[in-house]
Amino acid sequence: MKKGKKAVSPVVSTILLIMIVIVLAIIILLWANSFVREAINKTINEKTQTLEQWCKEVELSPQISEDGGSFGFINSGNVPLYQYEVKLSSSTSGGSEIVLIASSEGGSVNPGFTSIINNENHADLGNYNSYKSVKIIPILLGSSTKNPGSRREFKCSDKYAITI
Repeated sequence: MKKGKKAVSPVVSTILLIMIVIVLAIIILLWANSFVREAINKTINEKTQTLEQWCKEVELSPQISEDGGSFGFINSGNVPLYQYEVKLSSSTSGGSEIVLIASSEGGSVNPGFTSIINNENHADLGNYNSYKSVKIIPILLGSSTKNPGSRREFKCSDKYAITI
């Protein structure tokens, strides 16, 4: 052993080891936390479920006017929609466009009610005949389980969308 060279003291090495373990634990916790999503619940008729489960119970019946100009749907289920997205597939370009119909624009549709999209209330969408397909994707509103009392939106999966 050479003279004048000193090793790391046991106290410093112990502190470094503890710091490394703490940093690794934080990294693992953050990584694992990204897998767990926050549950958003909704209560309808004294039945509480997650919004993902309520999406399965959304029932929408498509409506198309006789002239093919306006289109929409009837909320024939028992789950109210907070708002919805309209996915429009162009018949000419093949591309698609998604338009959000917010609750302030008539996107809030209670059970038994109808939402009609036409040139009067949504001139930017045009006529139904100008699209290859039209999908309605529901968005529900529920309460956060992490922050009780706070409201959160939940977009249902495309598999619960209706094609008009």
